[in-house]
Amino acid sequence: MERPSERVDGGEFARRLLSPLSGRDVTRFLAAEGRKLAAEPFAPGDFSVDLYVPRRQPEAGYGLLVFVPPMDEFAIPSDWKRVLEQRGLLLVMPRGAGNDADVFGRRIPAVLHAEAFAASTYRLDPGRRYVGGFSGGARLAQRVALAWPDVFQGSLQFAGSVLVGENLMPPPARELFDQARRQGRFVLVSGGQDMPNRRNDALARERFQALCFAGVRSFGPARLDHWVPDARGFAKALDRLEAPAQASPDIETCERDLDAAVARALDGVQARLDAGEVIAARDALVALDDRYGGLAAPRSLDLARAIEAALSARAR
Repeated sequence: MERPSERVDGGEFARRLLSPLSGRDVTRFLAAEGRKLAAEPFAPGDFSVDLYVPRRQPEAGYGLLVFVPPMDEFAIPSDWKRVLEQRGLLLVMPRGAGNDADVFGRRIPAVLHAEAFAASTYRLDPGRRYVGGFSGGARLAQRVALAWPDVFQGSLQFAGSVLVGENLMPPPARELFDQARRQGRFVLVSGGQDMPNRRNDALARERFQALCFAGVRSFGPARLDHWVPDARGFAKALDRLEAPAQASPDIETCERDLDAAVARALDGVQARLDAGEVIAARDALVALDDRYGGLAAPRSLDLARAIEAALSARAR
C-alpha cells in the first residue's frame, strides 16, 4: 500500500474508540508528555495485504470484506472463493494484524488502511463494505464496525464477539451509535461445538438488543468447532450480513427506555455528589462511562469536572 488511510487519526480514534472520560484522560495524559494518541508510523511497505478479487465486477462495483484473522497470516479457505465470485465480493486481509499486534497502534489502523487501499485501487459499491474476522479478529471487527458505521455497513464475526459496554468497548458518540444500531448488521457465527463462543454470542446478542440494535443475527453451523465455516456456512453468513437491518415494532420504546436508563444513572451520580459522597460519585461515573460511553455525554463530562472540583476542594 502506497498511501495510508486518512481515517487513521489519533483525535478521531479517541472519539470513536474510547469512552468520553477515557478519551479525555488519555488525551490529557499524553499532552502532559508532549505526545498525542496515534497509530504506528506509516511508511510504504509497512502494511501489506492478501487479496481475492472476483473475475467479474458487478455493475455497482465490488462489494468489500476486510477480513482480520487472529494470526499474522491466514490462508483464505479455497471453497470461499466460489462464494466470493458469485457475490462479486472482494476480500482483503491485512498482514501483521494478528492478536499479538497492538489494537490501537496497529490492528485497527491496518483495517482502515486495507479499506483505503481497496477503495483507491478498485471500484467499490459504497453500500456493500463490511469488516469481518475470526476469533480475536472477529472481536476486532465488531469494534471497528461499531466505531466506523459510516464506512462499514456491518461486521461478519466467526467465533468471536464482545458485550458492548464491557471489555473496553463502550458505545461511541451518539451520532455514530445511532447509525450503527439502526443500519448496521452484526452477524455472530460460532460453531455448534464451540460452546464458549456460542454462550458469549448469546450474551453479546442480548446486550445488542438491550441497546436497541436492529440488525443483529446469529447462527451456529453444525459439527463446527473453533474455526471458520465452509462455503455453505460462509454463504449463509453473508446472506444475513447483506440483508437490511429490520427494526422491531417496539424499537422506539426501546430507545426511549434506554435514554431514560442513562438519565437515571446520571441522576444517581449527581445525587451522590450533592450528598457529599464524592468518591462514590466518582466510582459510579466511571462505571456509567464504561457501560454507556457516548450515550451519557456531554453530561458525563460535566459531572466529571464537578467531581474533580469537589476532590480538589477537599485536598486544600
